[in-house]
Amino acid sequence: MTDAAALAAMRVAHQHLSGPRPDRPEDVVRALGAVQAQDPGQSLWALGLRTAGARLADVERALAEGRIVRTWAMRGTLHHVPAEDAGWMVDLLAARVAARLGPSAWRYHRVDHEVMDQARRTLVAGLAGGRAMTRPDVAAALAAVGIPDDRQQVYFILGYLAQTGVVCPGPPLAGVQTFVLLEEWAPRRRALAPDEAVALLAGRFFASHGPATVGDLATWSGLSMREARDGLAAVAHGLVRDVVSGQEYWRAASSDPTPDPGGGAALLPAYDELLIGYRDRSAAFARHGEVAISTYNGMFHATMVADGQVVGLWRRTLAARRVRVELRPLPGIDPAPFEAAATALGTFLGRTASVRVTGEAPRAAPAAPASWRRRAAAS
Repeated sequence: MTDAAALAAMRVAHQHLSGPRPDRPEDVVRALGAVQAQDPGQSLWALGLRTAGARLADVERALAEGRIVRTWAMRGTLHHVPAEDAGWMVDLLAARVAARLGPSAWRYHRVDHEVMDQARRTLVAGLAGGRAMTRPDVAAALAAVGIPDDRQQVYFILGYLAQTGVVCPGPPLAGVQTFVLLEEWAPRRRALAPDEAVALLAGRFFASHGPATVGDLATWSGLSMREARDGLAAVAHGLVRDVVSGQEYWRAASSDPTPDPGGGAALLPAYDELLIGYRDRSAAFARHGEVAISTYNGMFHATMVADGQVVGLWRRTLAARRVRVELRPLPGIDPAPFEAAATALGTFLGRTASVRVTGEAPRAAPAAPASWRRRAAAS
């Protein structure tokens, strides 16, 4: 590997965006370690892109059957994780996020530890036996024991109990998200000692996200730098070390990229692991320069990528039988190779895809409004 562009192209192969794909959505999640999933529709496409012959129903079924668990596993953000790994991942990574909640957060939501214990007992009793509750069901159950929802208490309580391994999102009920007990929803969870868990996480990360740095692992997972270094040390014997511009990168030993017959053109969802999974994303802009892939407040756009390089933005609009794909490529980028990518999206969704170019991708994110900057400075 000689430069940043080659590094980015290799990541495409390791993330199963080119070459042979895993057969099942849960295999994708297991290979990548975790897949960011705060936007449900976008995250389903992230799995569909990487699964051989997948349809939307296949991914939804894997979630509905509990083969993949969607929960607040890392960094206080929803992720898809393998069902068997949900327990140790929450214990290792999510619980520390909950523990860092400051007194101001508890005060704002008018919840103290006594109220949280009461909420936990109430929801454990209400969900026991394989039952599921929607958010309104949860709000009603908490209101019945004197816990109101006038300061987003339900949101705060569900997030805390998910990050401490009590509940997790379960199967949708008539299209509405439900919550279930994690120990019942993922009964075959395995227990790992902390050092074993860190090593397993590091091994999966470098195999799927490599070439990557130890700092990338820490940022992606929420591990401390010391823990990330320990994880790397535990698995480094099976990895290849590269140095690009004086920086160490690590990847799986058998990692020759498979040429992509489609020219490497892909329509990535927002928050895709190819971009969100790294502390330093500059390799994805090595050939064509920066593109505004996120807003000032951290919302990420869906991106057009060719051979690991960001070459534009895109969005979809769903109709009854069609999906309209609007492309915003950089100047000089031929949109034609992305028609096949749009067709693949349509096949995944069970719709006919149509494509049109609607403008150019912006080079820089718009500045935050003055009112937002004042609020951010005061927080």
